[in-house]
Amino acid sequence: MMRFKRQEPFRYQFGQPIPCTFRITRIGEREVETDKGAAEIHDISPRGIRMETKLHLPIDSAKGEMEVELQFTIVDQPITVRGVVIWKKTYANEFQYGISLEISKQEEMQLIGEIKRHAAMYARKKESK
Repeated sequence: MMRFKRQEPFRYQFGQPIPCTFRITRIGEREVETDKGAAEIHDISPRGIRMETKLHLPIDSAKGEMEVELQFTIVDQPITVRGVVIWKKTYANEFQYGISLEISKQEEMQLIGEIKRHAAMYARKKESK
């Protein structure tokens, strides 16, 4: 598994992780359809997501890359994206995964717009305290 390089225009770290659901859609060349699992997104960029879950994903480079589909809402627009799991970190009873997103330019623009809206709302909440 390759390491995730954070040499991107920006990566937004949520003050409070946002909930998401995910499912595995492909392992190697084999299409699969798994049940949805619960996770939290800790940070996001137009190119990738760091998510945490209690579920252990069967990542095995010998079987090929694992593609997942994530569904989440940052502000009020439901977003569905697909990406490939590129790294995994194990903690006591949680697992963090780095997901390299495979999205179109239009999806990227929607994602950036939602991140900016969230950042502006979060900044206003902090100012009003």
